[in-house]
Order: sequence, then structure tokens, then C-alpha cells
Amino acid sequence: MSRGKWTRGHRRTPRKAAEGIFSASYSLSHLRNTGLVSQRRIEGFRTETDLADFTWETTWAGRSGTDLDKTLASSQGYVILIHGWDGSHVIWEDLASRICQENPRLIVLAPDVNGFGGSPFASDPPPLEFCDPSSLIRSVELWIDLLGLRSGAKARRRYRVFTLVGHSMGGAATFYLNESQWRPHEVARMAVAPALLTKDTLRKEFYKTLGLGIWAGSATRTLDRLKQRLAPRLIEALIGNASRAVKNEHLRIFNNTPKGVLAQTFFAMGAIPNPVKPRRWQHFQVMLGHRDRLVGAAPMLAHLEHLGFSSEDIRVVLGDHYLFSPGHQSRRLHGVNRKMLIRHILDLHEECSQAQRDQAQ
Repeated sequence: MSRGKWTRGHRRTPRKAAEGIFSASYSLSHLRNTGLVSQRRIEGFRTETDLADFTWETTWAGRSGTDLDKTLASSQGYVILIHGWDGSHVIWEDLASRICQENPRLIVLAPDVNGFGGSPFASDPPPLEFCDPSSLIRSVELWIDLLGLRSGAKARRRYRVFTLVGHSMGGAATFYLNESQWRPHEVARMAVAPALLTKDTLRKEFYKTLGLGIWAGSATRTLDRLKQRLAPRLIEALIGNASRAVKNEHLRIFNNTPKGVLAQTFFAMGAIPNPVKPRRWQHFQVMLGHRDRLVGAAPMLAHLEHLGFSSEDIRVVLGDHYLFSPGHQSRRLHGVNRKMLIRHILDLHEECSQAQRDQAQ
């Protein structure tokens, strides 16, 4: 698809997200129905990902909700927000608007991923090989290529920067990016509380056990009791001091997602069939919360050291798993963290852009 063609395929009238900021929702099925993407390409995407559809929210700065094409033509790049388990693009709240306010030449895309929200799996339960973090990032890369978002072959020295920001399961997925398919300084990554548990045996077993528990309950009435009694407590315990809006979205997704998907995707984070190998990580930052129950700061720091990260690549802040979502009790800490996260995202974008400028000289 030629770059920008998909922008005419929003599913409803773009809405005003903030002053001078607009957003619109898209889906591959809608692009197919409006003739913007062929059925053949949609079927190819489905075969590679087992996803029956793929949806996302686009946010941009402009004078009206109809000027996305104009913004795209002059944009410096994309920020892609990748949510975690049992979530959707909604968990990012107003982060996309704030990024566009800080840099109006960035376009933010926030997809629903890995069987959740508007991107359901075609199978229930989905095969395990489609559920792990490496498969998640593969689907995101295929989606980027399907939309033709990357700069063309003629842009050999300067091209748009992609900054991938993943949280939890989405954060773990960023470690599996196929770096060989990207040009130097074309992509940056920000992993927030990544559920990359390769070296954390205790948490790996917890993820696998809970995944199996959800699966066992799906065949009995146990799951109904889980939904009615345990789910709210589970969300409160695991999500911690996120905002009430984020907790409500997790409960909504939990109640509307096939239990085979909930089980397989949670189990897959503990199973981790594809280990991450140590290497030199370029344009990659990790942000951890000191009270994160799902991702322990100490074992994660040890793992990051093993993978080759340095102190310059890591930020440990005061907060829990949703360190960027200010709730009633966490506004003082998480509010500061959200500002820091936005600054790190913008800095990563500029770091790649500067590296491209240096390379062109």
C-alpha cells in the first residue's frame, strides 16, 4: 500500500482529543471493506499472525480532523504504543495526545494486540506459537509493512524514525524486534516494566500456573466465579496504583476476551520459548518501577546486565507496574513518571534523528 492511502479509512469521524490534537480509529477489516487493502493481503496477515482483525488508534496534531494526510507528509516519524496482557490501546490514556503536543511532527499509533480488544485471534484457543511476545512484535512489524509506513528505498540517508514503546507483555515484545529488517537508526525502543522473565524462575512459574488456572477454569464454572469474585481483586493486586480508568479497561477486556486467549497469552509470558541473546542494544531504553509485583526490579536489572545493557540505558523510578498511570494514591509519583516517559520517548526519537543526520554527513 502506498504510504498515506490508509488514512482515508478511519471507521468514524475523527475526534478532537485535545487542543490542536485529533485521533481516529482504524481496522484492517474496515480498510478491506472500503477497498484500501486487498483481501489477499488481509488473508496473508491472518495466516502469519492468526489474528482475525487488527485495530489501532491514530493521534496527530493539526488544524482539523481531516488533515492527517498533510501531517503525514511532513512527519518526522511514528511513535507506536504497544499495551500489555489483558489490555488495549485505552490503557495509554492521554499519552498519545501529550506526545503530539510536545512534538507536532510525530504521529502516534496505538494498536490493540495479541488477541485483545479489537484484534481478536481467529482461533480459540490460539496456538501457543502465536501468543508469545516474539509473535506479538512480529504482528506489529507485519502491520507496519502492510500499511506502507516506512520510508521508501529512495530515502537512503534520511528516513522516518519509529519509536516503539511497549508496556509489560508489549515491553517484552520489543526485545524480539527483527533488527535485520530495519535500517541503521530507523527504530528506537522503550520498554516499560517489560515482562521478560527468562531469568526470573519464580515469576515464570507464577505466569504459567495462572495461565493454566484460567484454562482449567474455562472448562468449568470456576471461571464464572473467577470473573465475579477474583478478577476485580486480581486486577487491583496486579495493576496496583494505576488510574481507575485503566483498571476498568482491564476488567472490561477480561470479561470480553475468550478464556483460551487469556490463558494462552499469560502462560506464554512464563514459558518464553525464544530466549533473548546478549548483544549491543542501540537506541533502547528500559524503565522499571521499584514496587512492581509483576516484574521484579532486582531480577530484571540482573537480566538486563546479562543481556548487555548499561546504566545509561535503564531508569528505575518510584512506582509499580503501571508507573506511568496516575491513580488517586499514586498521582504524586506516577504523574512525574509519565512526564519522564514522554521525555524519554522524545529523546529517543531525537537520538535516532541526530544519528541519521551524522550518518548523512
